[in-house]
Amino acid sequence: MDTRLLTSFLTVLRVGGITTAAAELGFVQSTVTTHIQTLERLVGTPLLDRHPAGVSPTRAGALLAEHAQRILDLEERMLTEVTTSAAEPTGPVRVCAPESVCAYRLAPLLPEVRTRFPDVSLSLFPADTRTALTALADRRADLALVLEPSVHPPGVDLVDLGVQRLSLVAAATTALPRDRPVTPVELSAADVLLLEKGCSYSDELAALIASAGHTATPPRFGGIETLKRCVAAGLGVTLLPTVAVADELADGRLVELRPPADLARQHLWLATPSSRWRSPAVRAVHATLRETVPPVR
Repeated sequence: MDTRLLTSFLTVLRVGGITTAAAELGFVQSTVTTHIQTLERLVGTPLLDRHPAGVSPTRAGALLAEHAQRILDLEERMLTEVTTSAAEPTGPVRVCAPESVCAYRLAPLLPEVRTRFPDVSLSLFPADTRTALTALADRRADLALVLEPSVHPPGVDLVDLGVQRLSLVAAATTALPRDRPVTPVELSAADVLLLEKGCSYSDELAALIASAGHTATPPRFGGIETLKRCVAAGLGVTLLPTVAVADELADGRLVELRPPADLARQHLWLATPSSRWRSPAVRAVHATLRETVPPVR
C-alpha cells in the first residue's frame, strides 16, 4: 500500500475536509479525493461521512485511522534505522510549547542542542495545551511541553519538569496593595488583561475574577510582549510566568503583586506519545530537556 494514501486520509480527518487537507499537503483537491477513493476500494467500505460542516470518520474509518498511525510510525522507524547514521541523533525534531516556554526556556537551549547534536534540527512551535497535544496525536510534533496544574491525556507519557513560577504584575503606579495578597474582588474591580483562550493560567485568572462577580469580558492578547507593554503602560494587571517578566521587574517597568491563594501551582510537563517509536534525535532532545529545564520555584 502506498502510505501517502494513509497520510492523506489522516490529514483529512484532522482538518475536517478534503479541500483544506489538499492545501496543507500541497496537492490539488482531486488528488486527495483519489487517495480516499482508492483506500475505500481497498477496504471495500466507506471511510468518511460527508456532511455540510465537513467530514467525519465512519466506524471503519476510525478503525483504519488507528492502524494508519501505527503503519506510518513503523515506516518512519524503518527509514531511519536503515540509514548508516541511524544510531546517531540526526534529523528534525519538532517541539510544541507555550510561547513563554519557547521564548524564555527553550530558545536559550538551542545553542547547546546544536553543539551537542550538530545533525539535529530542532524546531519550536508556540501552542497552548490542546493544540500541542493534538499536534502530538497527529504526528505534527515529536515532543510537547504543556503548562498545567495537572494533565492526564490518554496515550501520552509525561515527565513533570516541576513548578513554573507565575507573577501577578502591574505598572509601578498601580493602586493595588503590595503588602498582602490581592483579593479576587480587588482583581475583579481592576482591569485584568489576559492571553488568548487556551492559556491555562490566563483562563484560571478569568475564572477567578468571574467567581468574584466580574461580568465584563477581559481583553485577550495574542502575545506576551504586547501584553507586557500594555500592563507597563498602566492599562491593567496580568498573570505571566516569572521568567517572562524578570527584566521588567528588575528595571521597575513592572511591579509584582501577591496573587490570591486560590490560584493553582502550574507545572511544566514534557509529553511524548506512548506508542510512537522515538528516533535517536527525539530521544536525545527529550533527554536534554529533562536535564536542562529544571523547575522554577
